[in-house]
Amino acid sequence: MHDAPATLERPAAHDAMREPGIFKGCSEPQGPLTAATKDAILAYLGKPNAPAWERLRHRAIAGHTTLAEAWAFSGGSASGRRYPSAAELIRAMRLAAARRLPAPSPRPH
Repeated sequence: MHDAPATLERPAAHDAMREPGIFKGCSEPQGPLTAATKDAILAYLGKPNAPAWERLRHRAIAGHTTLAEAWAFSGGSASGRRYPSAAELIRAMRLAAARRLPAPSPRPH
């Protein structure tokens, strides 16, 4: 039964690769990112600030991984800042998406 959540996430991860631009590889546990999540991220990237981060930080970006977790995993929260810059958040999103994708199969020689 422990395999069920990972099995449920795999199709979402596969479908996430169809996302354009900065959202490539990103998805929520149930499927693609919603338009509301994308719009909120894009608005934040246009003007990063603490109140916007508080509203955004709990949204899922790579399966069950939230934006706040992605930022922490990328080392951004160690900077002592209360919220990520646009570049830090994009980097965190890309790293979170890359971490959940299956490793490529070795090529036969």
